[in-house]
Amino acid sequence: MKPWRMLFVSVLTWLGALPAQALVEDTAYAATRIVRLDGREFATQVNHTRLRERISANVGGVDVTVILRSDRNIAWQLMPMMNIYAEADVSGMDTPASVRIVSSEPMGEETVAGRSAMKYKAVFQTRNGGQHQGFFWQDKSGVHVKQQFPVADRDGRTRLIETELRDLRVGAQDPALFEVPEGYRHIDVDIGAVLGELFGF
Repeated sequence: MKPWRMLFVSVLTWLGALPAQALVEDTAYAATRIVRLDGREFATQVNHTRLRERISANVGGVDVTVILRSDRNIAWQLMPMMNIYAEADVSGMDTPASVRIVSSEPMGEETVAGRSAMKYKAVFQTRNGGQHQGFFWQDKSGVHVKQQFPVADRDGRTRLIETELRDLRVGAQDPALFEVPEGYRHIDVDIGAVLGELFGF
């Protein structure tokens, strides 16, 4: 495998806890998203608006960005240092557009990263009808500042994912953030297969 292809795989592994299990949020914001998975913790920068999300991180000294367009069932991975991008069809995966809340129960107010939020115990239903119990913390602006839920991988193992927003800035986001920049060259990499491996599909 060529080095840049290996890099795409490693990047997607790091960003494997994208908003695939998140809920649709109408509130637009920018924040630092802390992701905790399998005993690891890492930070990503996120720009969010309804059904669109941009996630950026530095992996091994390389800046990478993933744009999830749930409204179009596609994801783009950008490599800014090389001005290239790859595209994946995510119509067969759980995205914010396909995950539903079956039930939710308020558990009380808590403080998350300095913000007051209501904790909810919830049951999420994925696109294939599977149900998972977890929690989410929603602040007064409607943003889920924290989420915690189990997911099953391809081997049937249950993995606990937790996300937390810090430095939250609520407000409209530039639409250009959710598009491939001009001048980027498309490369034919099957990131859909890689995403499928990561998300267990």
